[in-house]
Amino acid sequence: MKKAMSVISLILVLVIALSVFTACDSGPKDAVAGTWKQTDKVDGNWTWTFDGKGKCTLEGETTGFKGEGTYKLDETAKTLTVNIEGWSAEKVFNYTLTDTNLDMEETYASYHLVKQ
Repeated sequence: MKKAMSVISLILVLVIALSVFTACDSGPKDAVAGTWKQTDKVDGNWTWTFDGKGKCTLEGETTGFKGEGTYKLDETAKTLTVNIEGWSAEKVFNYTLTDTNLDMEETYASYHLVKQ
């Protein structure tokens, strides 16, 4: 009987631990979370991915560039600050967001992204 109780206790501890670790990743995500495609005749095709929690990637189909980085979304000011490894500095974009489009504009460039 003691052995059976020990096994049941161990199983319960494992189930609780698994539940806690699973719940940590299922929190709320921000408005830009997801994969976005940028098609540009001059700069080529790019894929932007935002994890919804401050991490992002940028990949250029035609250039072969792939970089990881971070971002901060300020929904009140409508700014998206992005810092990708390989960039000389972070960029602050003013953005407009709909269900399927993310338009980002900064001093020297503007990007139109479509949700994938």
